[in-house]
Amino acid sequence: MRRLSSIPEEATLSFSKSISFPEPPKGFKVSFVGSPPVEAVESDSRVSQAYEKGKSEATEFYQNEVRQLRETYATRQDQALTGLNLKANEVLSQLDERLPDLVMSIVERVIGTCPMDKEAVEEMIKSMISEFADDQEQLEVYLSGEDLSLLKAMADAEKQPQNQAGGDEEGFASAIAGIFDGLDGDDALLEGYPNVKFFEDSSLDSGDCQIKSRFGLLDGRIATKLRKVEEELRGND
Repeated sequence: MRRLSSIPEEATLSFSKSISFPEPPKGFKVSFVGSPPVEAVESDSRVSQAYEKGKSEATEFYQNEVRQLRETYATRQDQALTGLNLKANEVLSQLDERLPDLVMSIVERVIGTCPMDKEAVEEMIKSMISEFADDQEQLEVYLSGEDLSLLKAMADAEKQPQNQAGGDEEGFASAIAGIFDGLDGDDALLEGYPNVKFFEDSSLDSGDCQIKSRFGLLDGRIATKLRKVEEELRGND
Protein backbone atom coordinates (compact mmCIF):
# COMPACT_ATOMS: atom_id res chain seq x y z
CA MET A 1 0.00 0.00 0.00
CA ARG A 2 1.23 3.39 -0.97
CA ARG A 3 1.60 5.77 1.91
CA LEU A 4 0.17 9.27 1.49
CA SER A 5 2.50 12.04 2.11
CA SER A 6 1.48 14.82 4.46
CA ILE A 7 -0.37 17.80 2.98
CA PRO A 8 1.57 21.04 3.20
CA GLU A 9 0.10 23.65 5.49
CA GLU A 10 -0.11 26.14 2.63
CA ALA A 11 -2.57 23.82 0.83
CA THR A 12 -5.07 23.60 3.66
CA LEU A 13 -8.02 25.97 4.09
CA SER A 14 -8.40 27.94 7.26
CA PHE A 15 -11.00 30.51 8.34
CA SER A 16 -8.26 32.39 10.09
CA LYS A 17 -6.32 33.04 6.92
CA SER A 18 -7.19 34.84 3.74
CA ILE A 19 -7.01 33.11 0.37
CA SER A 20 -5.77 34.95 -2.62
CA PHE A 21 -6.40 33.85 -6.16
CA PRO A 22 -4.13 34.67 -9.06
CA GLU A 23 -7.25 35.36 -11.14
CA PRO A 24 -10.81 36.17 -10.18
CA PRO A 25 -12.67 32.94 -9.59
CA LYS A 26 -15.35 32.06 -12.08
CA GLY A 27 -18.42 29.91 -12.03
CA PHE A 28 -19.84 31.06 -8.65
CA LYS A 29 -21.19 34.22 -7.01
CA VAL A 30 -21.71 35.51 -3.51
CA SER A 31 -25.31 36.71 -2.89
CA PHE A 32 -24.92 37.84 0.77
CA VAL A 33 -22.10 38.53 3.18
CA GLY A 34 -22.80 39.04 6.89
CA SER A 35 -25.01 37.69 9.65
CA PRO A 36 -27.87 35.52 8.60
CA PRO A 37 -31.13 37.38 7.97
CA VAL A 38 -33.54 37.89 10.89
CA GLU A 39 -37.29 37.75 10.63
CA ALA A 40 -39.29 40.95 11.21
CA VAL A 41 -40.99 39.63 14.36
CA GLU A 42 -37.71 38.73 15.95
CA SER A 43 -36.20 42.08 14.88
CA ASP A 44 -39.07 44.01 16.46
CA SER A 45 -38.68 41.95 19.61
CA ARG A 46 -34.98 42.73 19.80
CA VAL A 47 -35.64 46.43 19.26
CA SER A 48 -38.28 46.42 21.96
CA GLN A 49 -35.97 44.62 24.37
CA ALA A 50 -33.16 47.06 23.63
CA TYR A 51 -35.53 49.99 24.17
CA GLU A 52 -36.77 48.65 27.50
CA LYS A 53 -33.23 47.92 28.61
CA GLY A 54 -32.10 51.42 27.73
CA LYS A 55 -35.15 52.91 29.43
CA SER A 56 -34.52 50.89 32.57
CA GLU A 57 -30.85 51.83 32.68
CA ALA A 58 -31.68 55.53 32.13
CA THR A 59 -34.36 55.44 34.83
CA GLU A 60 -31.99 53.81 37.29
CA PHE A 61 -29.27 56.33 36.45
CA TYR A 62 -31.47 59.38 36.98
CA GLN A 63 -33.00 57.90 40.12
CA ASN A 64 -29.49 57.52 41.53
CA GLU A 65 -28.71 61.11 40.51
CA VAL A 66 -31.87 62.40 42.19
CA ARG A 67 -31.16 60.37 45.33
CA GLN A 68 -27.61 61.73 45.51
CA LEU A 69 -28.91 65.30 45.04
CA ARG A 70 -31.45 64.78 47.83
CA GLU A 71 -28.78 63.40 50.14
CA THR A 72 -26.47 66.30 49.30
CA TYR A 73 -29.14 68.95 49.93
CA ALA A 74 -30.34 67.16 53.06
CA THR A 75 -26.79 67.21 54.42
CA ARG A 76 -26.41 70.89 53.60
CA GLN A 77 -29.79 71.64 55.13
CA ASP A 78 -28.86 69.82 58.35
CA GLN A 79 -25.59 71.74 58.48
CA ALA A 80 -27.40 75.05 57.94
CA LEU A 81 -30.02 74.28 60.60
CA THR A 82 -27.34 73.16 63.02
CA GLY A 83 -25.46 76.40 62.42
CA LEU A 84 -28.62 78.44 62.95
CA ASN A 85 -29.41 76.58 66.17
CA LEU A 86 -25.90 77.17 67.47
CA LYS A 87 -26.14 80.86 66.57
CA ALA A 88 -29.58 81.17 68.16
CA ASN A 89 -28.39 79.47 71.35
CA GLU A 90 -25.38 81.77 71.41
CA VAL A 91 -27.60 84.84 71.08
CA LEU A 92 -30.00 83.57 73.75
CA SER A 93 -27.09 82.87 76.06
CA GLN A 94 -25.81 86.41 75.56
CA LEU A 95 -29.31 87.77 76.23
CA ASP A 96 -29.56 85.72 79.42
CA GLU A 97 -26.29 87.27 80.57
CA ARG A 98 -26.95 90.87 79.51
CA LEU A 99 -30.72 91.21 79.91
CA PRO A 100 -30.77 91.33 83.74
CA ASP A 101 -28.20 94.14 83.76
CA LEU A 102 -30.14 96.02 81.10
CA VAL A 103 -33.47 95.61 82.91
CA MET A 104 -31.99 96.63 86.25
CA SER A 105 -30.37 99.69 84.68
CA ILE A 106 -33.68 100.75 83.15
CA VAL A 107 -35.59 100.14 86.39
CA GLU A 108 -33.09 102.13 88.44
CA ARG A 109 -33.27 105.05 86.02
CA VAL A 110 -37.08 104.98 85.98
CA ILE A 111 -37.28 104.85 89.77
CA GLY A 112 -34.75 107.66 90.03
CA THR A 113 -36.92 109.90 87.85
CA CYS A 114 -40.18 109.17 89.66
CA PRO A 115 -40.73 111.69 92.49
CA MET A 116 -42.58 110.46 95.57
CA ASP A 117 -45.80 112.21 96.54
CA LYS A 118 -48.20 111.62 99.42
CA GLU A 119 -50.31 109.15 97.45
CA ALA A 120 -47.25 107.14 96.45
CA VAL A 121 -45.98 107.05 100.04
CA GLU A 122 -49.39 105.98 101.33
CA GLU A 123 -49.72 103.27 98.69
CA MET A 124 -46.24 101.95 99.52
CA ILE A 125 -47.01 101.81 103.26
CA LYS A 126 -50.45 100.25 102.83
CA SER A 127 -49.01 97.60 100.49
CA MET A 128 -46.47 96.57 103.12
CA ILE A 129 -48.95 96.70 106.01
CA SER A 130 -51.29 94.42 104.05
CA GLU A 131 -48.73 91.63 104.39
CA PHE A 132 -49.63 91.39 108.08
CA ALA A 133 -52.68 89.22 108.69
CA ASP A 134 -53.74 90.96 111.90
CA ASP A 135 -55.11 94.48 111.38
CA GLN A 136 -54.64 95.21 115.09
CA GLU A 137 -50.94 94.42 115.04
CA GLN A 138 -48.81 97.17 116.58
CA LEU A 139 -46.44 98.32 113.86
CA GLU A 140 -43.58 100.78 113.63
CA VAL A 141 -43.04 102.27 110.18
CA TYR A 142 -39.66 103.82 109.36
CA LEU A 143 -39.41 106.29 106.49
CA SER A 144 -36.95 108.78 105.12
CA GLY A 145 -37.28 112.34 106.47
CA GLU A 146 -38.61 113.51 103.10
CA ASP A 147 -41.38 110.91 102.89
CA LEU A 148 -42.33 111.33 106.55
CA SER A 149 -42.58 115.09 106.05
CA LEU A 150 -45.06 114.49 103.22
CA LEU A 151 -47.33 112.49 105.51
CA LYS A 152 -47.04 115.02 108.31
CA ALA A 153 -47.79 117.95 106.01
CA MET A 154 -50.95 116.33 104.71
CA ALA A 155 -52.02 115.30 108.20
CA ASP A 156 -51.45 118.86 109.51
CA ALA A 157 -53.41 120.28 106.58
CA GLU A 158 -56.37 118.08 107.49
CA LYS A 159 -56.18 118.97 111.19
CA GLN A 160 -55.80 122.72 110.68
CA PRO A 161 -59.49 123.52 109.97
CA GLN A 162 -60.49 121.59 113.10
CA ASN A 163 -57.97 123.50 115.24
CA GLN A 164 -59.24 126.86 113.96
CA ALA A 165 -62.79 125.93 114.89
CA GLY A 166 -61.71 124.82 118.39
CA GLY A 167 -60.39 128.23 119.46
CA ASP A 168 -57.12 129.54 120.80
CA GLU A 169 -56.86 127.08 123.66
CA GLU A 170 -56.85 124.04 121.38
CA GLY A 171 -54.41 125.76 119.05
CA PHE A 172 -52.03 126.44 121.92
CA ALA A 173 -52.32 122.83 123.12
CA SER A 174 -51.60 121.59 119.61
CA ALA A 175 -48.54 123.83 119.37
CA ILE A 176 -47.20 122.53 122.69
CA ALA A 177 -47.81 118.94 121.57
CA GLY A 178 -45.96 119.62 118.35
CA ILE A 179 -42.79 120.30 120.27
CA PHE A 180 -42.70 116.67 121.40
CA ASP A 181 -43.83 115.14 118.10
CA GLY A 182 -41.60 112.37 116.83
CA LEU A 183 -39.96 111.58 120.13
CA ASP A 184 -42.07 108.45 120.55
CA GLY A 185 -43.21 108.14 116.96
CA ASP A 186 -46.02 109.84 115.12
CA ASP A 187 -49.41 108.25 114.87
CA ALA A 188 -52.67 109.19 113.15
CA LEU A 189 -50.69 110.08 110.01
CA LEU A 190 -52.42 107.42 107.94
CA GLU A 191 -56.20 107.27 108.13
CA GLY A 192 -57.57 103.88 109.06
CA TYR A 193 -54.39 102.65 110.74
CA PRO A 194 -54.54 103.76 114.39
CA ASN A 195 -52.07 101.11 115.56
CA VAL A 196 -49.27 102.30 113.30
CA LYS A 197 -46.55 104.67 114.45
CA PHE A 198 -44.17 106.44 112.10
CA PHE A 199 -40.49 107.15 112.67
CA GLU A 200 -37.82 108.91 110.68
CA ASP A 201 -34.72 106.95 109.69
CA SER A 202 -31.91 109.00 108.19
CA SER A 203 -30.34 105.90 106.64
CA LEU A 204 -33.36 105.43 104.34
CA ASP A 205 -33.82 107.09 100.96
CA SER A 206 -37.04 108.45 99.55
CA GLY A 207 -39.20 105.52 98.55
CA ASP A 208 -37.68 103.23 101.19
CA CYS A 209 -39.78 101.75 103.95
CA GLN A 210 -39.15 99.35 106.82
CA ILE A 211 -41.76 98.01 109.22
CA LYS A 212 -41.01 96.51 112.63
CA SER A 213 -43.44 94.21 114.38
CA ARG A 214 -43.24 91.62 117.10
CA PHE A 215 -42.34 89.13 114.38
CA GLY A 216 -39.31 91.03 113.13
CA LEU A 217 -38.40 93.51 110.41
CA LEU A 218 -40.08 93.76 107.01
CA ASP A 219 -37.60 95.33 104.62
CA GLY A 220 -39.20 97.43 101.92
CA ARG A 221 -36.19 99.38 100.77
CA ILE A 222 -35.91 99.99 97.05
CA ALA A 223 -32.43 98.44 97.01
CA THR A 224 -33.83 95.27 98.60
CA LYS A 225 -36.68 95.10 96.09
CA LEU A 226 -34.28 95.60 93.20
CA ARG A 227 -32.01 92.88 94.52
CA LYS A 228 -34.94 90.45 94.64
CA VAL A 229 -35.93 91.38 91.10
CA GLU A 230 -32.35 90.85 89.93
CA GLU A 231 -32.20 87.44 91.63
CA GLU A 232 -35.41 86.39 89.89
CA LEU A 233 -34.12 87.60 86.52
CA ARG A 234 -30.88 85.71 86.95
CA GLY A 235 -32.67 82.63 88.21
CA ASN A 236 -30.84 82.57 91.54
CA ASP A 237 -32.39 80.69 94.42
